[in-house]
Amino acid sequence: MEFEVLGPITLVSGARAIPVPGRLRRILLGVLLADANHYVRADVLAEALWDGDPDRRAVPKLHWHVHKLRSALPERERLHSGHGGYRLVVGPGELDAERFEVLAVRAAEEPRPAERTALIREALGLWHGTPYGGLDVPVLADEVLRLTERRLVLIEQLHQAELDQGRHAAVVAELAGLVRRYPLRERLHYLLMLALSLDGRRAEALDAYRGARRVLVRQLGLEPGRALRDLESRILTDGPVVRAATGPSGGDQMTRR
Repeated sequence: MEFEVLGPITLVSGARAIPVPGRLRRILLGVLLADANHYVRADVLAEALWDGDPDRRAVPKLHWHVHKLRSALPERERLHSGHGGYRLVVGPGELDAERFEVLAVRAAEEPRPAERTALIREALGLWHGTPYGGLDVPVLADEVLRLTERRLVLIEQLHQAELDQGRHAAVVAELAGLVRRYPLRERLHYLLMLALSLDGRRAEALDAYRGARRVLVRQLGLEPGRALRDLESRILTDGPVVRAATGPSGGDQMTRR
């Protein structure tokens, strides 16, 4: 049995995917999966189900929804009650978000670009949409943001690995699309500039820098970080431009204008 949360919440039994009907049931399953193998207090579940304003019959209503969810599980014994709440038992590798994290760690530790690329593509292939089906539930918000950010970082690492294999021209179009979609991510701007420069398109690389600076100043009031500025300087002076590993990360600092 498997559980999918990197998109619509789905149960998988054998080769059969079982969608989870009903928004409240999906919320209940999602909250239990976000804290799999731990007891989640009944009041936390009730708050998630009824948006922090449950009525006085919340507890019996919660018991009913748990009963319906347990009935929908191919293996009903996985859903336990105790310690003032409920726990969903999930085995190693049964949750797609966990498999995604394992592959991401393996990719980060893999020194060979081709093998690293394969691991990252396998991890990204687990995604089928917005985590937890886009459920707008405060208790899931942090986990959705964390997974979404993790995916974006992995996409950046994928393009770095492609550049490390000399696939400069092949990644330009995709990087340009990503920059348009996520204009405030400096690392994507850096990778696009680097790909263009390594492909011999110096003028376009400098134009990409000007575009990055324009959007950062306009939307954040900040100058590009040091990595972007240094890359622009190397391109301007025809200095060595070799790889993406030294590009901006989450800790790279932009300069206030």
